[in-house]
Amino acid sequence: MICSHMLYFPNGLRLDDHLCPKPCMLRRANHVVPSRKSQSVVCGASNTQSSKDQYEVALSILQSNCETPQARGDGPVDASLDDRNNAESIVDRRAEDGFFDGKAYRLVPVEGGEHTILINGVKMHISMGKLPSQDAEDKARIVKVRRGSTVLDVCCGLGYSAIACARLGARRVVTLELDPCVLEVARQNPQSAELFDSGGVIDIKLGPAQETVTTLPDEAFSAVLHDPPRFSHAGELYSQAFYDQIFRVLKCGGRFFHYTGNPGSRSSIPKGVKERLIRSGFVNVKWIDKCQGLMAVKP
Repeated sequence: MICSHMLYFPNGLRLDDHLCPKPCMLRRANHVVPSRKSQSVVCGASNTQSSKDQYEVALSILQSNCETPQARGDGPVDASLDDRNNAESIVDRRAEDGFFDGKAYRLVPVEGGEHTILINGVKMHISMGKLPSQDAEDKARIVKVRRGSTVLDVCCGLGYSAIACARLGARRVVTLELDPCVLEVARQNPQSAELFDSGGVIDIKLGPAQETVTTLPDEAFSAVLHDPPRFSHAGELYSQAFYDQIFRVLKCGGRFFHYTGNPGSRSSIPKGVKERLIRSGFVNVKWIDKCQGLMAVKP
């Protein structure tokens, strides 16, 4: 999630679609880890790769780019330092402590024992009055996920929506995530374990959602869940072109739920989303207050 040509992604994070060749910084607490990013990000990995393979490739790139940090956390790295207590990589940083890659990520508990992810201190899940997992299940039920369903989950995050769909009996859930660091936070979250061990039900695809969706087959999904960052951070995920693609990959009679949040009565975002969904061909577009978003049907 880094340098020039920033793309914004699930839950408010952002990532360049190519890991740029100039040094970038991975940070945690007072430590600074210079990282040389000279390889193409696995966001462009082949769709023939399994989600596990894509995730491991992404993680290996991040690991290979990490160097031993100075304890002070500033200035160039002294190659003579060999203090393993200070050595860090993506795998031994704790998400509870927070780590950085252009933006701050942190895994924090919410009431009820589950976790949410904080991005620069902003909580990314509904947790007032219900658990994040319950909110995800509510959304899955709105689009009528049931045994045998095929589901597209746009903006994976900690994977709660994908997991909810799998638990409701979906035979296949394709979940899209732009940033491997978000998946690393998920990997450290106890409630996200099923995202990586679903028995083959959940397929994680890394890459910009607006591009990945164009590679998916026509009428491949009986339901689509979409939980994008705010409009100002990811306008492409609210665009007419994106909704046209969602309409294309959804089966006739399939349902689409689009989280928009309820930013206030003066906001034109839900109204604009509804108008564009109708132009794409969706019908029965209506506001679902319980989950703060719009539900639509492909006729």
